[in-house]
Amino acid sequence: MPSPIPGQSATVAFVVPYFDDGLAWRRECLRLTLASLEQQTDPHWCAYVVNDASPAADTSEFLKSLAASTVGQVTVLHTQDHGGAGRARNVAIEAAHRDGHALLAYLDADDLAHPRRVAAVRAMFAAQPELDFAYSDIEFIDEHGKPWESNQLLPGLHLLNEQQRLPKLRGRERWIEQAVERDNIAIPSAMNLRTSLALQIPFPIVPFCEDVATLFRYLGSGAVIDHVPGIPTRYRVPRTGGSASRKQSGGVDAFNHLRCANEREGLEKAIAMAVARGAASERLGQSVLCRYLIRIGRTVTADGSPELGRSQLRQAQELDPETFAQYATAVESRETGAAAMVP
Repeated sequence: MPSPIPGQSATVAFVVPYFDDGLAWRRECLRLTLASLEQQTDPHWCAYVVNDASPAADTSEFLKSLAASTVGQVTVLHTQDHGGAGRARNVAIEAAHRDGHALLAYLDADDLAHPRRVAAVRAMFAAQPELDFAYSDIEFIDEHGKPWESNQLLPGLHLLNEQQRLPKLRGRERWIEQAVERDNIAIPSAMNLRTSLALQIPFPIVPFCEDVATLFRYLGSGAVIDHVPGIPTRYRVPRTGGSASRKQSGGVDAFNHLRCANEREGLEKAIAMAVARGAASERLGQSVLCRYLIRIGRTVTADGSPELGRSQLRQAQELDPETFAQYATAVESRETGAAAMVP
């Protein structure tokens, strides 16, 4: 394996945001998450656990004790106020940079890293000096660690699972495919990247879907992407209680409204980045945004927000009638009053 850049470590630094509201299962999940790091076949890892101003009174003491008992270097950081997972990750990214770590692996506090994740990530980035970002597949597990059947997943998660079967995104300038053809390619816990890219493009301070918005910007910056085979992250989705994000946002419809707003902002910034560096014209950017609106309209409709879906389609038609006519179905065109524009 080639030597790291002078002054930088070959260690993979895991970024773990943590919010403790006093529920016992959160602490047990974090223990299991850190245990999955202890089980790595390659010991060259460390972890930054960020306490995002948790309201549970003894969170600091719990994290200090857990870090001390974990076999491996675990650094506990604290935010002054609750800013969400995105800002917590930014805090850890900056700390990892200060400590000289060139590679990052995101891992949420209830997910599990594959035992060979560190080994595979280190090998891939060492073999591809131009590589900026690498993602793995995911496996869905419930609160007890048992696997989900695909047909039992919520529509959005079922779609993500199905899209894992599509050809993997590799190389440069794959932001258009990500925006118009994929609902997502990876949850944060399956993302690995160079610290330099994470510093250049920090997470936005928004409560939900900050991961997709940031992924758009990673790819829009011209980053080189690849897929790491054979190391699926185990993504925990409880069978009881429903989606935490949807509950915290006020329900499915409220979550999907935030999703549409936050993802669109991220994509618009990605388009602006691509245009600024000459990788896309403004006309192409407009077409990509239109196609994204069509796709997200279909996605949120399937997820239980049909009126919001129609709104996204109307915005797509107003933005770029020509592209809309090319990519919308006849039914979608009728719903927006654009039936006459369908070729």
